[in-house]
Amino acid sequence: MSEKPYRVHIVVDPHYEDRIRNLPGGEPVWIVDSTDNRPVIQAIWQERKNLDQYTGITSFNYGPGGQPESSLISILPVIDLHYYYHDPPYTVLSIIGVSWSQTIQAQLDRFGFFEREATTEGFTAERDLADARPPTA
Repeated sequence: MSEKPYRVHIVVDPHYEDRIRNLPGGEPVWIVDSTDNRPVIQAIWQERKNLDQYTGITSFNYGPGGQPESSLISILPVIDLHYYYHDPPYTVLSIIGVSWSQTIQAQLDRFGFFEREATTEGFTAERDLADARPPTA
């Protein structure tokens, strides 16, 4: 098993556009599908055909109400299902496009994420592998 923490980026900013290219390569990125983001997502898919779900970009639809917070909350179970069984399991979430809130934290608690740190574009959340909980269907 790798010693490096496994990070998943979640972008809920519908106007993130070309900034997605600045995210680290080799780490999965999930980005909300919007009119502004879609052309960049499709261009990257064409440019980087060798990427997969563990190293590439996945787009997802807005959550209920179309707000960044609801979009983040609605995609968390899907991301957990995709990356919990990765070797190593994901232990870091880099959230872009929404600030931490108690509502978000209540959802992160479900997946064992208790540590958080604000960033210029959102926040990161971390957990120990011992705090990770198996996904529920």
